Amino acid sequence: MLINATIQVVPLCAIENAFPIVDKAIEIIKQSGIHYSVGAFETMLEGEYEPVQQLLRQLEDFCYTQKEFQFLIYSKLHLCGSVDILAENKTAKFQETAH
Repeated sequence: MLINATIQVVPLCAIENAFPIVDKAIEIIKQSGIHYSVGAFETMLEGEYEPVQQLLRQLEDFCYTQKEFQFLIYSKLHLCGSVDILAENKTAKFQETAH
């Protein structure tokens, strides 16, 4: 079953150091092959449960290896074991009227 997840990686450091770290986190997501959409505050993921969970763990591990910085990592999951959870089902009605 497909799930939706979001992740927000917040490095607790000067802005000039934060953006390259966030860019690297997005690159890890991109390389995963999991469907994603980058937003201004967080990145939405959509995929099978196990691969999405593995990716979230990989992102946490990446942050942990950045020894000189502290991080806040926020993740949210929307899942159901019997039906696919698709972002399109939740947002399509708003896409036509968004300005």
